[in-house]
Amino acid sequence: MSFDTTHDVPFPITVDTSLGEVLQPNEGKFATEIANAIEASIHRQVEPGKEEVARRDVHAKATGILRAEFKVDANIPARFAKGIFVPGKSYDAILRFSNASEDVHESDTRQDGRGFAMKLLNVPGPKLLDSDKEATTQDFVLINKPFFFASDPEKYVEVVSKNSSGSVLQKLTIPFTLGLRGTLIVQKLATGRIANPFQVQYYSAVPYQLGVGEGREAVKYSLKPVSDHRDPIPHHAGENYLHEAIKNSLAKGPVEFKFLVQPKVDGKQSVEDSTTEWKEEEAPFFEVATLIIRPQDVDSEELVQLGERLSFNPWHSLAEHRPLGSINRARKVVYERISRVRNQINKVPQEEPASSS
Repeated sequence: MSFDTTHDVPFPITVDTSLGEVLQPNEGKFATEIANAIEASIHRQVEPGKEEVARRDVHAKATGILRAEFKVDANIPARFAKGIFVPGKSYDAILRFSNASEDVHESDTRQDGRGFAMKLLNVPGPKLLDSDKEATTQDFVLINKPFFFASDPEKYVEVVSKNSSGSVLQKLTIPFTLGLRGTLIVQKLATGRIANPFQVQYYSAVPYQLGVGEGREAVKYSLKPVSDHRDPIPHHAGENYLHEAIKNSLAKGPVEFKFLVQPKVDGKQSVEDSTTEWKEEEAPFFEVATLIIRPQDVDSEELVQLGERLSFNPWHSLAEHRPLGSINRARKVVYERISRVRNQINKVPQEEPASSS
């Protein structure tokens, strides 16, 4: 299979050594190999007799596509009042809650990781992606664990290639690639059942820059429910019970989350090793904004189609929120390529929404 790499981001990407970034050997080569492996798996999806449309390679099943308001705290500390974090400013947002599996038909009852993606609208200023410099969106991509399964780009490409190969035997060798520690991390990422996507804390897992110039720093993000209430998992949960939980919650009224910033404090918090959690007792979180999800038509076909068409990419970003670390640098190639490939197969334009309308 031949791959269209002509639009891929060239390497080396500039790294910020003062924030702890270190460009690792052959990153560009490995990022391209990851994109190639995932692109091949997407093409296999749409072979005759299989899926009619090209789905995401992970987080394929959305449990909810929603509109929301993202409101920056009026009294946000000056240290964090950078980029989108303008005191008191509100943005319209599009949210996508998801299961981590690549199988769009997998039941919500299965053990799995969970994801949250947010696209803020009407965000002025040039963006980091050359293909979307004039876009007026800012994306954040989070999962329900504070760490990722790999930080070594070579190991990452091996795992993705084996998982995307379509070969059961290749997938069985993944633990040997990851080693004991990596395998345990993957098990933690892929296990767990939840009762309601609104009752889960989400984490960026990988770091980002906050600000530009002399006052910039490395941070991670988190999204935490305001309410401490936790529903029990239904005894006879259906295949789509997480979507029903979202619908039932919004039928009772608005749901709110706090958006948190976790600044890097010292050398204990690595920018390049995303397999290690930044411990909250060493690097505390600070509240900077509130996400408000109001009652709405959760089954809106317009929103469902929009959620499938949109691409959530952390490089849809202002310079003040530049992604950091090798995993994010690989994402710059991979996310852009896979979005383009899916849109080409599905015959839909590659574009960012201009407003909430």
